[in-house]
Amino acid sequence: MSSITSEVSLREKVAYGCGDLSSNLMWGMTSSYLMFYYTDIYGLSVVAVGWILLVARVFDAFCDPAIGYVIDRQGGQIVPRLIRSLALPFGVAGCVCFVSLPLSPNGKILWALLTYIALGAIYSCINTPYGALGTMITRQAHDRVGLNAFRMMGCQGGQFIVSLFTIPAITWLGGGSSMVQRQHGMALYALCLATAATILWRYVGRVCITRYPPPPARHSPVVLLRTLAQNRCWWLCNGLVFLQFAGLAALYGFALYYARIILGGTDEMGGVLLTTATIMGFAGAIICPHIVHRLGVIGSAAVCGGVQVMAYLLLVLAGGCVPFSFAAFAILTLAQGITSPLYYVLLAHGIDVGRMASPVNTAGMAYSINTLVTKLSMGVTGFVLATFLAHGHYAGDVHTFSPALKHWIMAGFVWLPLGAAALQLVLLAMWPRGVASPVTELNP
Repeated sequence: MSSITSEVSLREKVAYGCGDLSSNLMWGMTSSYLMFYYTDIYGLSVVAVGWILLVARVFDAFCDPAIGYVIDRQGGQIVPRLIRSLALPFGVAGCVCFVSLPLSPNGKILWALLTYIALGAIYSCINTPYGALGTMITRQAHDRVGLNAFRMMGCQGGQFIVSLFTIPAITWLGGGSSMVQRQHGMALYALCLATAATILWRYVGRVCITRYPPPPARHSPVVLLRTLAQNRCWWLCNGLVFLQFAGLAALYGFALYYARIILGGTDEMGGVLLTTATIMGFAGAIICPHIVHRLGVIGSAAVCGGVQVMAYLLLVLAGGCVPFSFAAFAILTLAQGITSPLYYVLLAHGIDVGRMASPVNTAGMAYSINTLVTKLSMGVTGFVLATFLAHGHYAGDVHTFSPALKHWIMAGFVWLPLGAAALQLVLLAMWPRGVASPVTELNP
């Protein structure tokens, strides 16, 4: 430790952001295009897709706490090694998730389910230590804001690449727009993304420094869970993250359907919509530290939550007007980009509060369950969205859409995340005022 500076360098912040860049090259593909891939390219029914998304998340209920417990038992020094060793398996799992094997209808469903479960399990094992790594790099609140701002820049950068290039790339790499050609193009495109994701994860594991690694914990899982259960801040953070990712899953999961069915555009317009979301989200992550400097963490999150609610209402008023819809969508995603780093800052603060209240080290378990919450949120939301498509009688090969389907698309793209944004404001109002707030620690 004597040879390691306490200053978090720009290079280290960039390296930390590469973790979410890597995640979103592959995991971002699942949030933005997996439902579209399953229904329109691989030819699965929307009912089967809904159950695939939900069952995979049930399996994750066992993976996330297990890897969190391993981290707590082994101590913080294991975190960089885990990230380096799991970089290649993560890339492989992400690639095969988009490989279309010529199987029977039931075989296709089983293949999709198993590959998605594999990706989710490996994602748990690499993203949980990555999340916990942020609290081990620094204990300074302003540095944590910086780290998580770079993390969200990486997240939005990955989403930008996926949003901008996916539709053109699968057509170009596949040599055409038929189903077989798009299946081939998707597999090649996923291979390119998986290769980049593997390299980026290796970079994270080599550059980021664990200055404050927690010692190995010798407590049973029951003790760890009981300690976490007494941490009100941690509970609130999980609720906020669940609602946040429900909104993001609805936005990215239904963007292509919204562009085609509500705005009357093409798949390419859906890609432009997603690209707009990533550009504005990236801009939000950049200005996040400046907003927090003026309003504090809770204040910034509350203001941005209110802006999101208003933006969703503007989308309702926009109807099928493309310029108006894009303007409201840009405002919405800018506010989401500012908000995204803040919940991770609050989560780190909540873990610190728990550390002061109890000697039991729960960082690994806390982050693992938080990762589970994000994926559970995406899985449940994906199931709900697929159910909406089923109620609207959506079919990938049909180009005439009924009014009922349009109502269900609006329910998934606007009304569902609108409710999630409003509930976030309620949870932010419940943040305990008597607890030392990260707001007071943000000035460098």
